[in-house]
Amino acid sequence: MSPLSACFVIPLLGEHKTSERFWYSVLSQIDDPGQLLVFANRPLHLDNRHASVFVGQDWRNIAQVLNHAFDQCGNAIAVILPPDAVPEPGCLASFHQALAADTEAIGAYSDYRLSDGQEIRLIDDPGDITERQDWGSVFAVKAATVLGKGGIDELNPLAAFYDLRLKATDVSPMVHVPRVLYEVPVPLTSETDVGKDVLFFPGQGRYGGFSYLFNDPETDRQVEAVFYEMLKRRGVYLERIPPIQPPDSGPPGSPVVSVLIPVYNREDFVGSAIESVLGGTFHDFEILVIDNGSTDGTCQKVETYATDPRVRLLHCPENVIAKSLNTGVRAARGRYIAQLDSDDEYTRDTLTSMVGYLESHPTCGLAISYYELMDLQGNSLKEFGIITHSEYNVNNILRVDGAGAVRVWRASVLKKFGGFDEKELGGYGEDYDLVLKVGERYEVGRVHVVLYRYRRHPGNTDAMIEGYRKIRAKSLARQNALKRRQQLNRKMSGCI
Repeated sequence: MSPLSACFVIPLLGEHKTSERFWYSVLSQIDDPGQLLVFANRPLHLDNRHASVFVGQDWRNIAQVLNHAFDQCGNAIAVILPPDAVPEPGCLASFHQALAADTEAIGAYSDYRLSDGQEIRLIDDPGDITERQDWGSVFAVKAATVLGKGGIDELNPLAAFYDLRLKATDVSPMVHVPRVLYEVPVPLTSETDVGKDVLFFPGQGRYGGFSYLFNDPETDRQVEAVFYEMLKRRGVYLERIPPIQPPDSGPPGSPVVSVLIPVYNREDFVGSAIESVLGGTFHDFEILVIDNGSTDGTCQKVETYATDPRVRLLHCPENVIAKSLNTGVRAARGRYIAQLDSDDEYTRDTLTSMVGYLESHPTCGLAISYYELMDLQGNSLKEFGIITHSEYNVNNILRVDGAGAVRVWRASVLKKFGGFDEKELGGYGEDYDLVLKVGERYEVGRVHVVLYRYRRHPGNTDAMIEGYRKIRAKSLARQNALKRRQQLNRKMSGCI
């Protein structure tokens, strides 16, 4: 096979079903020997001289099959095609052209179509290093390059395709072919099917933010393992937090803690948020409600609570969450700064527990508790359990989407980092970004108690933001963190 030719790789492991349409579309695109490699557990007869069928009862897993396939491909581009994905005419040639034209890129992906006719248009590679990004189910990779990186990890086969994508993006982003190159069946269930009132659909998309609640523990373990290997390959895995000056304790006196509540058009909820702080067991606080230009009765609602001198209403001229938070940070007088979304609530013991923890853990720059989910009316959603983010550590935080709530910052640490990033992450991901920064330089304390109630509803800010914006923001925060961590590791090793 000539250098940078292309071949289909079709794994038919276990019970597989293929259609005549599938084989017609595949076979019509190959015209040279070696352009079709099929791997099966049982005999398969293809009447085509260009097809090679590898039958083995001892295929251990998909990772082993992929490694064998890449070895057979030699210098070719391997287009991995699952049996339920029917390639469009020109699929093989389009992937070949995309990767042959980009000497740096290792992998490519494309838009696709569902069998009901809906076209799924993907975004250009945003630098997403998580397993949750939708890249479709058909990938093209330069086989020899992947083998040169050690191939696919056969000890963690449940994360085989994730491992493949991470290795394909070690040096350069994946190439996005902006056209439909294949068709797949409509998923058995989707957000469209279940309706927007179902807020915890386990998957991608606007309501997929809680998909980790549905993950299989063994899959999680394997995904985490290949993720850590990627961090080590790229020199960004943190074995330890660099030793730095302990955080300042902050000014003594009152108030001890400042609670920041950014708000925009939350007349129906902001009162409950404020009352949850006022009704707690800790009393030495101030509540700073930062209004972002509300057009409903939010400000009037807040003013009814301002008869209590601990409640202040501030105004931010733009509805930009990072600017709103920083407005609160600048006005805050407490040595600790606590966040509270305007549609969420504290428990009675939130501030008592969090302040007590930070007072007794002077090396912590940030403390985070457990939380529970509640519905529109404030009823606990017991079926989803307690959200612990037990997967958190200084490295895995780069893969998962958050560390939990409530977040209470040591004010001196928060200000040391310049507050929240208004320039690049003004509208989303600003708190995640700051958790990454603080965790790279200070201890992040975990308070193992439910101290926050997170309300899910159709008007929830996280649900209202377009999926691609969330992906790009989180990816930017992660890519910035990778650059910082590489510098930290080089500094600690004495390279700079």
